[in-house]
Amino acid sequence: MPPDALDASDALGGPDALGASDALGAFDVLGAIDAVNWSEIPRPTRHACDEPERVGQALRQLALSTTANRTGDAAALLAGGGFVCAHAGMVFPAACAAAPILLDLVEHGPRPRVKSAALGLLSEALDCLPAAGHNRVDTPYGTDVPLCCAVARHIRSRREALLAHGRGGGRLLTEADRHWRLIIEETEPQADGTLIALAVLEGSLQDTPVAAEVHPSSPARPAPTSVIESLTVDATGAACVRLGAAPLEGVPPGSVLHPAECGLREH
Repeated sequence: MPPDALDASDALGGPDALGASDALGAFDVLGAIDAVNWSEIPRPTRHACDEPERVGQALRQLALSTTANRTGDAAALLAGGGFVCAHAGMVFPAACAAAPILLDLVEHGPRPRVKSAALGLLSEALDCLPAAGHNRVDTPYGTDVPLCCAVARHIRSRREALLAHGRGGGRLLTEADRHWRLIIEETEPQADGTLIALAVLEGSLQDTPVAAEVHPSSPARPAPTSVIESLTVDATGAACVRLGAAPLEGVPPGSVLHPAECGLREH
């Protein structure tokens, strides 16, 4: 099947695709695909298979696939470049835009094989390393966010739907939770040079001390790395944090912390 063209029976007017399109109508995944300006997404390599526009085409094929072969073909296109390059272990910036669409397919996909393919692709996006020089994305909630953390936050936003998907969904959530996000709400400097902060934790932060990159609330590149020396958190995500050697001006209220190792991940 040509990689950049729909099979005739998978076109919107075709009889097979018409049924798939009707099933998808409740959440309009095709509209979500068309709403993305794929051509504006950075393209880390010059390989034709890595064009972001191909991601949109492959997502459409996956959404409209009506047979196991067509689902497999669409998933292979996404795994072969533009979204991830599985054989090279590389994930591309387009994964951030594609993630909520794949999550829509996990939650609302018309066939189990489409749901499973979408779930597997999301797992690959977290497993792969970003292309060198393209490991950060701008999001509505922050600039220069590590790509893996941005994808993980999309995944965490669908927790209930993923848990309903069984073991695969649970495993994906566990992996996404490792890409935690800590929002600083109040701070109090200590005499020893550390900083006590009240914060909200998204995800799971089990081991301290751990290095964290600081994203101030004002648009700016991440500040120098800080260290989370200790953390206590309740079931709601409310946390009390001690930051080592962190001056008050370096971590003002409203700052967001991400794992420092995520900011360093590159292929």
